[in-house]
Amino acid sequence: MSEHSPIPYSPTSFSQGRMDFTWEELTDAERAQAYADWEAGKGLIGGDPHRRPGSHLLPPWGIDRPFFRALALDDERGWNGAALRALLASHRPLEIEIGFGRGDFLLDRAQRHPHRLFIGYETKTKATRLMLARIEQLAQGRRAGDGQAERAGRDVALHPSPLAAHPSLWISDDDARFGLPRAIGDGRVAIFHVLFPDPWWKNEHRVKRLFSPPFVDLLAAKVCPGGMLHFKSDVQEYGELVRYLVENHPAFAAHDPALAASIGESVPTHREHWCRRHGKPVWAYYFARR
Repeated sequence: MSEHSPIPYSPTSFSQGRMDFTWEELTDAERAQAYADWEAGKGLIGGDPHRRPGSHLLPPWGIDRPFFRALALDDERGWNGAALRALLASHRPLEIEIGFGRGDFLLDRAQRHPHRLFIGYETKTKATRLMLARIEQLAQGRRAGDGQAERAGRDVALHPSPLAAHPSLWISDDDARFGLPRAIGDGRVAIFHVLFPDPWWKNEHRVKRLFSPPFVDLLAAKVCPGGMLHFKSDVQEYGELVRYLVENHPAFAAHDPALAASIGESVPTHREHWCRRHGKPVWAYYFARR
């Protein structure tokens, strides 16, 4: 456990889950279907945000906080859009975690590297609100338990500008497949972290699986030359599927374990902490952008 982690791990009900994940190399027809599904917006967690009432507006609890949604960047009720655009226009290296969950890894990265910019995507809005509370507690120099974080996450009236105290970390509850193309410029990202994503075991749920040929295209467009994709899973076959998809993309080099040094020390995600505690293996992959 790193001294940088603001809140200790709590007991969880994690389980190992299924391990019979299987896959085969994609046929031309399967690749074409993956792109057709992507263009149709299929598989987005929560559905197409365009179809939600008031999608161009921030939720009241997100105004004037380091939170954004791609369709609400022009919402003038808060400083969110203008502040985020200014940060993205800077030369600060950008790291993005997709699916930050409880946020342990991302918070630790932001504390270790205060001169970088960090963005986290998490489709669970409750987890996003709890993460906002943790960011603000950290900015105020408080160490609070999960119960306090949950109560703070329900509060709307907070201190005026956490951005001033902790400008390096922003979060969104967009599905990254929808939000990234609309909010982040091409070649802007130094490192993508995708740690323990849901494998979506069932064939009928495969369209929800994060990694697909068009998603790898998206990563290739957003990460800068010399940048990196950092991926972990406790499902070996899912890791090998990701390796197959990424290594078959011309923008990425083959998995190189030596690139782990580029990440350096960090606290594990809550899931990885559970795996370590219970002696479960974890597979890590590092892919450099050519």
